[in-house]
Amino acid sequence: MTIAQITQKIKSLTQKAVKQTVLIGRACWRVLSFSLFDQRIAPGQCLSLEISTEGVFVVYVSRFLSRLKILGMRRYHFDHGKLPTPQNVVSAAVLAASDLHAGQAKIVLVIPKSWVVIKTAQFPLTVKDNLSAVVSYELDRLTPLKADSAFYDFRSVYESENRLNVLLVAVNTAVLQPYLESLESKGIRVSQVTTSTSVIGTLTSYIRRKGDTIFIHIHAGGYEGGLIRDGQWQMPLVENFLSGDDQSKLLMITERINSLADIIKKEGKKPEIIISHLSSETWCLGLPDTLQAPVHFIREMDWKIRPGEKVDLKEVPPQALGGALENLWPEAAGINLLSKGIHQTSRTPALVSVILLCITAVLGLYWLLSPLQIEEQKIAILDLEIARSQADVKKVEALKMEAEDIQKEISAISTFKASHPMTIILLKEITWILPKNTWLSRVRITDSIVEIEGYALSATELLPKLEASGYFKKVDFASSTFRDTRMNADRFTIKMEIEGLPEERAGHDKKK
Repeated sequence: MTIAQITQKIKSLTQKAVKQTVLIGRACWRVLSFSLFDQRIAPGQCLSLEISTEGVFVVYVSRFLSRLKILGMRRYHFDHGKLPTPQNVVSAAVLAASDLHAGQAKIVLVIPKSWVVIKTAQFPLTVKDNLSAVVSYELDRLTPLKADSAFYDFRSVYESENRLNVLLVAVNTAVLQPYLESLESKGIRVSQVTTSTSVIGTLTSYIRRKGDTIFIHIHAGGYEGGLIRDGQWQMPLVENFLSGDDQSKLLMITERINSLADIIKKEGKKPEIIISHLSSETWCLGLPDTLQAPVHFIREMDWKIRPGEKVDLKEVPPQALGGALENLWPEAAGINLLSKGIHQTSRTPALVSVILLCITAVLGLYWLLSPLQIEEQKIAILDLEIARSQADVKKVEALKMEAEDIQKEISAISTFKASHPMTIILLKEITWILPKNTWLSRVRITDSIVEIEGYALSATELLPKLEASGYFKKVDFASSTFRDTRMNADRFTIKMEIEGLPEERAGHDKKK
């Protein structure tokens, strides 16, 4: 392997190590800087009210650990073809909050596209850090409204060639303020005001997280929508129908969307089209045959949201649901006209990081010291048990010593008994052996010697009988026998050793 190859290999390994270290560091920082109040884990509730020509549609959605669930929905119809009045919206909001038990939920108001002005604008990239002030200053140039007489918001769409592309949405204060004041009078505070175009885009982004998507919402007077690329809304599509003929409407939408789809295809990408429409606009069902990209109707798609027990997903209004998503979905890039372009940047929660670091340090110290503490506790318990058992141990030791002494005595007695046949046994043996016509005048028994004196018809006959006994050996006359004529019997003195005694003791008794 050459030096160049070795250098290249070291460089490659170093780059991999640095990359891995950076990834681990970012992961650790995300954990340490994670806020306990982050929307991804914090619970939330939202009551979304959509204002449309068909009435007021309400959807109640909850969030828990990033999981969204539709808890309920309501539809309130007023004058068909006309937008509800502030009093209509207030009555619908009060009824819905009561029926759905959503008194603690945040309120989102979805206003129709006809109320708002949607514009795209470009600014120098240098104003990026001060974009809110620039938009406020340029609002009267970009829209027919002034900053002090409008509710507005914007979002940065993308950057290109040192230019910052911005999507701007504004509504006249005179149009929206009566609704806000009417709701406020009933104790209902609106947290967010968005538009139907934005919420359909948010719902589309939620359904398709990646890829290029063209979405449109078709109503009686026209259509509104936009282009979403990788979850970012980049281009608004808003047009009014020139005539009421269904065929001309179909042709108008087809030409506009196909031209946009061709641009995306030239970039080597495959766009998809998502359509939302009013139930009365049945001519929209013919769009899949005319559009040059896959078409999905939003009511037929999987919204990836759990419905409640009494909720039919097919009946849920998409715009109202999109309004709730803009408030509860952490990744939603929604519009809030009440903000007037002021976007609060999230700060890294240093306090939480410090708390987590302290907890980690304490847990690490506990992990190191806990085995020692556990062993010390065990030793303390054993010492206590030993102290409690000392009295019992002393009693046991005394009983043990007493048992040993008794065992020694028993052993001594057993040894003595084994080596010294009992006198009564020897007397019984002598009585058993001697004939009935023999009687004794004296018996002397020592540790190893037995001497008997007496009279027998024949003294010589006694020796073999005594010798045959298992208790005696070396049986012999201790003195000469003689015939007693008066008794007509032989007088004898017989001496014998006790059988089974150790030789030393037997010899010692003989010497005596």
